[in-house]
Amino acid sequence: MAENIDNLKVIIIGGVAAGPKTGATLARRMPNAKITLFQKEDNISYGTCGLPYYASGDVGSFDELTRTSYDVIRNADFFRRSKGFDVVTGAEVIKIDRDKKEVTVKLLKSGEVSNYSYDKLVLAVGARPTPPPFPVAECDNIRPFTRPEDAIYFRKSAEQGQIDKVTIIGGGFIGCEMAEAVVSMWGIEAAIIEKENQLLPYVLDPEMAQLVELEIKKQGVKILLGQRVEQVALDIEEKPEIKTIDGDELVSDFVFLCLGVRPEKSLAEDCGLKIGETGAIAVNKMMQTSDPDIFAGGDCVENIHQLTKAKVYMPMGSLANRHGRIIAENIAGNNVKFPGVLGTFLVKVFDLNVGAVGLTEKVAESAGLKIDTVLGSFADIPDFYPEGGTFTLKMVYEKKTERLLGLQAVGTGDICRRIDTFSSLLQKKGTVNDLLDFEHGYAPPYSEAVDSLHHLAGMVKAKEAGFNFAKAEEIMELDLTWLDVREADEIKSIPWPFVAEEYNQELIRIPLNDLKERLKELDPRHKIMILCRRGPRSYQAAVILRKAGYKKVFIVSGGTQAVLS
Repeated sequence: MAENIDNLKVIIIGGVAAGPKTGATLARRMPNAKITLFQKEDNISYGTCGLPYYASGDVGSFDELTRTSYDVIRNADFFRRSKGFDVVTGAEVIKIDRDKKEVTVKLLKSGEVSNYSYDKLVLAVGARPTPPPFPVAECDNIRPFTRPEDAIYFRKSAEQGQIDKVTIIGGGFIGCEMAEAVVSMWGIEAAIIEKENQLLPYVLDPEMAQLVELEIKKQGVKILLGQRVEQVALDIEEKPEIKTIDGDELVSDFVFLCLGVRPEKSLAEDCGLKIGETGAIAVNKMMQTSDPDIFAGGDCVENIHQLTKAKVYMPMGSLANRHGRIIAENIAGNNVKFPGVLGTFLVKVFDLNVGAVGLTEKVAESAGLKIDTVLGSFADIPDFYPEGGTFTLKMVYEKKTERLLGLQAVGTGDICRRIDTFSSLLQKKGTVNDLLDFEHGYAPPYSEAVDSLHHLAGMVKAKEAGFNFAKAEEIMELDLTWLDVREADEIKSIPWPFVAEEYNQELIRIPLNDLKERLKELDPRHKIMILCRRGPRSYQAAVILRKAGYKKVFIVSGGTQAVLS
């Protein structure tokens, strides 16, 4: 067990996620330890990830983000009486003296400065907004969206009808969430500017990100991709004016700088702790820093990716809570190791559920892995059952070993259970065969009889059997025939627009049931792209064509649901 267990002094710096989790767990493991948490802000243990939903009006008041499931506010009194450790808010730790093993704390309201000694110290100091790489005018209506005051200020302004137009700089998680927050509840005109050529550029591959882009545009949000901001100034009416390097100018009432976050590491640097290659605090598997008596967790630390073994910076609330538990276990002497990260995330974007786990195709290739992918579209429950949803999945796997590497999901259906299942398989170094073997719960209100993950594995096996799945870049090739095997009513409701006559492309519509009798309508010299709503009928059509001797047969992965949804 840890030294001096009856009177161990533990100081925790930071009180949003990792800090309170460390304190609560440690107080249960070591009830006689003296645990004190210092939090610079007045608020503690609030749901940071809920801020966009407070800004949108989905969450009624900010207090709801600070309440337990049984409706008690998480404040200093709550942690003292219910969790068994002390919390001091409005208290900034301004110095760590590792030799004396003490911290210097300044009370922000009174200015009083005091020193506190520790046996073990925990840094849970979080992150701060990434500074803009361009000039930004001083204005209350130009701000990041990382703090409670950002959400509170925006919501108050929106409720008072002071905002007609918002521009969001950055198309990552928060940028996409804020687009919905601005438009859905308040009816404010919105635009997103993203420097990369796609939304969610670091977590989705382009064809999956395009589905998100289509949904956001459908909601009336203007999207400018591949645009770099030159400056954010104020016009003659004191309104924020964004100028891009390409010469575009956007005047708004409000600008969100959704440029991501950087680890807060100043205290760690000042006291000589090691900083990792990502710029975050370096920790080992036990969440110890370069000083074994100082632990760190949450958005301030560097992690190791389980699949590539690369050092990564991944600020996620779910990880912060896991870090907090592991820190507490190790302070209590229980030798628990953090396994690293897989990059699991979920985000809601208007009517879409978006998520991923593991590696994207781009990241896997950059890591030197020889990979392949499959993409398909599915219903989350049988079509005959009411109120079902659909989604598109893209799976990345290692070509030779068929080791699973990543899953991306976009759609209206239940993607969470698929992402979670896949995450569990990644933890166990699962393969495509493990996907075929896993046993899922089935009943029509909850799932299909054959789960979408099973179908993805089946697509891999179809590839092994010689079936070709078309990639997006192949749809503009010469001498190409589109074979649409959908029924007439489907075609009428969702036509197929991708036919380029200048490339000598043609479109032939033959329902699957009629295909065997009408094979002569297809020219075997042309590449044949087979299309249906989701993919299964295209696969069956490919079986028919291959049996008839057609060689250049390609299945359009995901069908119209993946391309046109």
